[in-house]
Amino acid sequence: MWKSIVLVLLGLAAVQVRAEPELKGLPGELTAYLAGVPKFVSIAGEAELKIPADRALISLKVVTENKSLQEASRANQELRAKILRTLAERGFPNESVKPSKFSSTPKYGVFREKAKSYRVENVVKITAQDEKEFQAVANLVDGLAEVRYESIEFEHSDKDGLKAKALAQAIDKAGEKKKLYEEKLGVKLSPKRFVEGGVVAMPQLGQARYAKTPAYTGGSATPLPAARGAETDEEEMPTSFSELVYRAQVTVEYAVENK
Repeated sequence: MWKSIVLVLLGLAAVQVRAEPELKGLPGELTAYLAGVPKFVSIAGEAELKIPADRALISLKVVTENKSLQEASRANQELRAKILRTLAERGFPNESVKPSKFSSTPKYGVFREKAKSYRVENVVKITAQDEKEFQAVANLVDGLAEVRYESIEFEHSDKDGLKAKALAQAIDKAGEKKKLYEEKLGVKLSPKRFVEGGVVAMPQLGQARYAKTPAYTGGSATPLPAARGAETDEEEMPTSFSELVYRAQVTVEYAVENK
């Protein structure tokens, strides 16, 4: 039995040895062989393109609360209608204001099966096309305690064109490095493949001023602003348009050849 196992192991070892590549020859022949083995180098190119955003998609949350679900819903609807009227008076087109998520949450007291109040929330998405419209939306947050700032997304109308431009600049940067290596190292680099790292658009919010959103205190269909100095979990809303930064990255793999 043991003899059979030893023979099998020796056989596997022989197969493994035969699988390894074997190099034979004189030193000069080996040098010539290694010189013919392809050599590769990877060169990365990065680019950053900055441009002001030309529109902002702002999400506002309308929050009302009342002992009656019907009254809480009615108050929420009236507030949303007031927002639409206010924005229409300021020149906003109807398609730039869209209601979104809706939810209602009952609140129960201790040892009570029936809800003591109902909280109704509705998200309204507003597209601001310039600084003037942006400030008009910000005034809604400042002027109505029931309206909270939820989130904002800055965009550019030609985002696809800007992404392509940033990507082209990244490829050019990789090409400039290639030429430098060829010139300084006396070699020729032939492109074999490339990997696109993608293009990311990031808002630059560091230079924008911020204002706190009034906190919602609950307890009625028309909540009161939080007391001065009170803490709030709401995010801060930027008070001006943001600058967008498009970052692109590519990696090109070249074969190294002698000139």
